[in-house]
Amino acid sequence: MMRFPFGRRGGRTRLIAAAALAVASVATVAGCGAGSGASAGDEVKLRFLFPEYSAKTAPLMQAMVDDFNQANDGKIEVSLEIAPWDKMHDKLAVSMGSGQAPDVFGYATRWISEFAGLDQLAPLDEHLSEDFKSTFNQKVLEAGTYDGKTYGLPAAVSARLLFYRADVFEEAGLQAPQTWDDLMEAATTTGQPPERYGLGVPASGIEVDTFFNYFLYNNGGDILDENGKSMLSAPESVEALQYLTDLVKAGGSEPKPTGFTREQVIENFKAGQLSMYPTGPWLNAMIEADNPDLEYSAVPFPTNDGKPQQTVSVTDSLGLSANTEHPDEAWKFVEFMYQTKYRQAFDEGEGMLPELIAVSQSDYFQSPEYKPFVDALDTAKFQPQHPKFEQIQQIETVAVQKALSGQATPQEALDEATEQIDKL
Repeated sequence: MMRFPFGRRGGRTRLIAAAALAVASVATVAGCGAGSGASAGDEVKLRFLFPEYSAKTAPLMQAMVDDFNQANDGKIEVSLEIAPWDKMHDKLAVSMGSGQAPDVFGYATRWISEFAGLDQLAPLDEHLSEDFKSTFNQKVLEAGTYDGKTYGLPAAVSARLLFYRADVFEEAGLQAPQTWDDLMEAATTTGQPPERYGLGVPASGIEVDTFFNYFLYNNGGDILDENGKSMLSAPESVEALQYLTDLVKAGGSEPKPTGFTREQVIENFKAGQLSMYPTGPWLNAMIEADNPDLEYSAVPFPTNDGKPQQTVSVTDSLGLSANTEHPDEAWKFVEFMYQTKYRQAFDEGEGMLPELIAVSQSDYFQSPEYKPFVDALDTAKFQPQHPKFEQIQQIETVAVQKALSGQATPQEALDEATEQIDKL
């Protein structure tokens, strides 16, 4: 089974590693840079670190690296290292702090503000030609910018839609939900407990905050303002959490959602035990593999009271070390990696969405299963940049859990979250 991309990585060890990086990076500014040195005429050796999304990641990346090395035989040699996502942040932080960062690496886009703030990411703008930039979905490309500079190219893209049981909705005489009123009706009328419940609500484990953001964004709310201060106490935020709490209390979800993880809810939807659940395009392949007879479709997440539609979206990025000794050769490798054939193979194999326009226009991504996700990138809303966003996610998660479990009202839970975030 495909591993889930974009899970929250790390915890307390990440904070320790980041602190170590902040100290060590100062001491290594004058030290050896990334990669291996090479005198004139010698073969340049580059290190490439990439996160593991599934068992397919290593062979996909290795095939591309082998092709590059063959095309640049005697001039540039790239060595590939694959790392688990839950080790990726700390591995990068420690290597950066010791002056041994890989020349080219993949990472979560939300880490840009942290690593760029420590002068460990190279701005890419001097390398980005207009022709090269024009090959990308521009909204997706913009996700890798911070303080007016481009630090990352999109390497893995996700947009989340609402999956729903088409047969169940047809039997109930309902159309795909477009508004919160539609969603409430569908959630409370399509369930047949205990065999099937309405909306899957994962309130344990990873991505609890992401699930709440479906409601937050589509009620005109946000996590942070332009100054990095919490917006979770704003009326739009409170209304969103109140709606979700009311839906659960009305029997529109599985009982006691704090006992369900994202993985469990995914399994329940695949098994036909839920009418609806919002997630990414990888669910298409999972259903095809595990329950191909399931009748389902996917639509943009419903909005409240005519608010603009916002699609919860996530990117991971590809970047260069600010200390690489071979920036030109590293960039040559990056450009090679973004050939259409390699990105098509990666996006299809890993269940991601295409960042390249040419890939998005392929028959595969224009199919009924994937075109709605590609189209949804037009309304993509990405995670904000904040050096302590991982902590913010955890604070938001606890607030949602408190409200859904009845430990606090939505207003109380979000007021507490705002107070904690603004002290970071």
